[in-house]
Amino acid sequence: MGALSFMGYFQRIRSSRRLETDCQRNVEVVWLLGRLAPGFKTIADFRKDNSAAFQATCCAFVQFCR
Repeated sequence: MGALSFMGYFQRIRSSRRLETDCQRNVEVVWLLGRLAPGFKTIADFRKDNSAAFQATCCAFVQFCR
């Protein structure tokens, strides 16, 4: 699920509903998730519950790129 959130971040997809749609139609996402199709509520809850970890990871990535 974390990979889906990062993929959405890098492709500028902020909406959980849009990520849910991508889980069904985008071949790369289907492969990345192993044919799982989480609902928008599952995606939104995962993002909410792990927001601190995502922020820390993104900050570390930006520092690495600099």
